[in-house]
Amino acid sequence: MATLGIQEWKRTERQYVAILQSIERFEPGTIREIEKHHGQTILGGILRGTDVTDWYALAFDRNEWEFEEARALARQALDRYRASHHLQP
Repeated sequence: MATLGIQEWKRTERQYVAILQSIERFEPGTIREIEKHHGQTILGGILRGTDVTDWYALAFDRNEWEFEEARALARQALDRYRASHHLQP
């Protein structure tokens, strides 16, 4: 698994989306919602050539969070990811 970091932010009509790694790293058609709670969604997919599901992006409901709050929440989520995967920031 890659050491994740925010590659870019996208804004849709409803969400702020933090892209964590290139879509090219994933098997086509495998990106899906893998966890959702309190206006935060983790999108993930199967890494190419493996059976491993990894995070692709974090999405935050714009009706519940301001952009700066979403940025802080994304950093916290990445810290939890790194801790659970025993990775350095």
